[in-house]
Amino acid sequence: MLKQDSAVPADDPYPPDAWRSVAATKFRAPRLRPSLVERQALLQRLTALAGDRRVTLVRAPAGFGKSTLLAQFAAQAALPAETVWLSADEDDNDPNRLFVSLLGALQKVRLAWRQDPQVLASQVDTGGPGARAAVAGMVNALCSYRGQRLLIIVDDLHRIHDPAALHLLDDLVDRLPEEIGLVIGSRIEPGLSLPRWRARGDLGELLTADLQFSEAEALAFARANPGRALPRDFVRQALERTEGWAAGLQLMFGAVESRAAADSDLSVGRADRHLFDYFASEVLAGLPSDLCDFLLYCSILPELDPRRCAAVTGRDDSRPALQELYRRNLFLTVLEDRTPVLRLHDLFRDYLQGELALRGPEVAEELHARAAAVETVSPRAVTHWLKARRWNEAAGEIQRCAEPLMAEGGYASIERWIRLLPKEMPYEIPELAHLLGMCHWARYDFLGMRVPLELACAGYRRRGDTESLARALVMLGRSLQATGDLAACAELLREADGMAAGLNAHLRSAFHSVRAWQALADGRPQEVAPALQAMADAAERDLTTLFPAISDVFNTFFYGLPGTLAPLRRLRELSAAWTARQPVHWQVEAMAQTAWPDFWRGERGPAIAALEAQSRFLQRIEALPPLCINLYQLRCWILAASGDFDGAVAMENRNLQIVDAPEFSSLAPTWRRSIVLNVAGVYWMAQDGRALAGLMPQLEAARRPEEWPAIETGRAKVLGQLALLEGRLGDAEFQLLRARELYQRWRLPNFMGNPSVSLALLRLAQGDPEAAWADFVPVLREAMEEDAIGPFLMEPREPLAKLLALAPAVERDSEGFRNILARLASWQTHHPSPPVREKDEERHGLTDREMEVLERLAAGDSNKQIARLLSLSPFTVKRHVANILAKLAMGSRGQAAAWWRANAG
Repeated sequence: MLKQDSAVPADDPYPPDAWRSVAATKFRAPRLRPSLVERQALLQRLTALAGDRRVTLVRAPAGFGKSTLLAQFAAQAALPAETVWLSADEDDNDPNRLFVSLLGALQKVRLAWRQDPQVLASQVDTGGPGARAAVAGMVNALCSYRGQRLLIIVDDLHRIHDPAALHLLDDLVDRLPEEIGLVIGSRIEPGLSLPRWRARGDLGELLTADLQFSEAEALAFARANPGRALPRDFVRQALERTEGWAAGLQLMFGAVESRAAADSDLSVGRADRHLFDYFASEVLAGLPSDLCDFLLYCSILPELDPRRCAAVTGRDDSRPALQELYRRNLFLTVLEDRTPVLRLHDLFRDYLQGELALRGPEVAEELHARAAAVETVSPRAVTHWLKARRWNEAAGEIQRCAEPLMAEGGYASIERWIRLLPKEMPYEIPELAHLLGMCHWARYDFLGMRVPLELACAGYRRRGDTESLARALVMLGRSLQATGDLAACAELLREADGMAAGLNAHLRSAFHSVRAWQALADGRPQEVAPALQAMADAAERDLTTLFPAISDVFNTFFYGLPGTLAPLRRLRELSAAWTARQPVHWQVEAMAQTAWPDFWRGERGPAIAALEAQSRFLQRIEALPPLCINLYQLRCWILAASGDFDGAVAMENRNLQIVDAPEFSSLAPTWRRSIVLNVAGVYWMAQDGRALAGLMPQLEAARRPEEWPAIETGRAKVLGQLALLEGRLGDAEFQLLRARELYQRWRLPNFMGNPSVSLALLRLAQGDPEAAWADFVPVLREAMEEDAIGPFLMEPREPLAKLLALAPAVERDSEGFRNILARLASWQTHHPSPPVREKDEERHGLTDREMEVLERLAAGDSNKQIARLLSLSPFTVKRHVANILAKLAMGSRGQAAAWWRANAG
């Protein structure tokens, strides 16, 4: 009997069937035949290795009994470990699908998930930071394991050759807590960090020589073989010819009644595919013709069960046929006894498919079509339809399974399937083009999403499908805005307004975000707040109606525009309430965690606390460039407002590195210059004219088509500020007056502040305090009306104080004025809090306790020793270690220890 896994509690929020895009049979170890030869010495070696090694690799060519050995290992009643099983297949050959399959295997284990596993999976599209963040979430859950030892068995790893998928597994292995081990079965040496693990004693290995049958085992194998007894000399000859190859022995013993097989003078002197094919033909020739055809037809199936086999073969006796094949000791393993569900050995399946191909490609295509028609696992149905070359059916199945698959982050699979269809199909089927656009959107490839979404819109228009057209227009609008084609987006919104009467409330709500962004980019700042308020009103009824329109609202762009703070705060409250009730998409949680409302109001304590929460959120969702840019910009202004200008510039330099990275190249044209404006703002606060002048080559370059007109406002403002610092008052006046005029339409207050403040400082430099107050007072009044001092936090302290001192007595006595002074004082009389100090940037967010744990790691202490020294539980130490590795983005305790010695030791 197989060893039973720990039961999942009835109230578990993530039940084992949560991953409907993955066949449940992938998580079942093969059942063992009663006649199976027990290889106790080999099992004992494997048990010893898996007991204390981080990774145990069982590697040998096909047919050496790797899967059988692993199944025997997992089935041991006395095994001092809990096991989970994953049979890797071709569907796992990208990071997202592999991660989802690992999650599916782990569903049977009691773990405390700090984040919904599906949300974790949705972060993994390709390799990179998203995959690392998701792996960190999985490791955190594994740290909650309370058993003695948990072994994750991954069989057939040779089927995974995608570098990004293997890197994800590599990253997971390096972060595994001590109680968790990985046991791998593979035909080849996988592309993992085997040399490094081998060098430090973390790798155990069983190789081909270890799996070769000995003479005693071959004789026991022969005795267990059904049929007549085999002579000892024949067994020895078979052992010599096959070099202890289990598959070869089984075929030779199975074909022994054929004189050709028993007496043939084989020239093959080693275990290879030719030998297998030779004897497989002998075995197949010995089967009744109807059973032979049954095997050939069913070889196109990943697993064989009566229902699928009946559909493929057209027979009504599939169950007894499967039982007969198993009785004959052919190359089949049992995954489920009652149904039954069998799986062909890869070698035998490949041989059968080769024989099937001789009957013509149309035969296999028809069989795949029959299989697809009854397949209940949608991704497998897609694969069958594609292999059947039934393109319309494949396209329909892709559309049916796309939404749940995208919820798991399976964009790479969707895109791969669509690329396998004829090239003209996305032009003919708008849903396919729409899906391709969403795949690009998931990677923030705004430029790449435009063409497929335009194709989708054209197709929906031809069909008269208003509802689908509206969905595509929402996403196309964000693409057009992000790539600077504001005229095309304006035309799109006119089309949406024209069909608004025919749209449901959900689709009408989805356009609010597009309208807000368009008004901001197109120079209509007074229209932004009504659009955001409409979003808040719609979210009050049902926040899900805004997805994916809410996807970018957590960003900083809208802050500082008239009337925007109140609806943005309300959207944050609604998102937080929704997040507390149920698992949500990361974009909704990002809105719930944003700290911008607190900073823009000038509430220093709440802003620092919210920043801590936002930082913790980013540690889990670190892949997404808008989140990183958003957080680093906020840290920049908090540091600058607290007087740490070097730290502030360092934050924006991180953002420049993000947009300059090749994988985020579509972000650079739109976002790069706004980030440079932030750097210029910090230098202005520091009154550093020399550093500001050094930015001029980047700021003075002509505006690119992708950039918004607001860039001209920021550039004029910075040119005026530089001239003011250099004493060129005439040039400063020309540029700042121009900046103020542009600011009436095109403004990004959160990136550039209000140029009227700089103009007021110019008036002071010209010796005209009345003119200075006249220029400054509208900014002051707006701050009091909005109950926000954000623009003032972006100005140099002493010059700003001079402007505030110009206020007449009646103004100074007002409650609003006193409130502004009090908030400004809170920033000027305190040092920055720990979460944003430069020291803590160097610490990568490590807490004091984590630094203590890291110090002990660097000293070489084990988890148990650290727990005793620091009076912690071993479980708490495990969690600290996992958090340390995640925050430092490192794969091992040794790397973390080296970092401590270099930075803190």
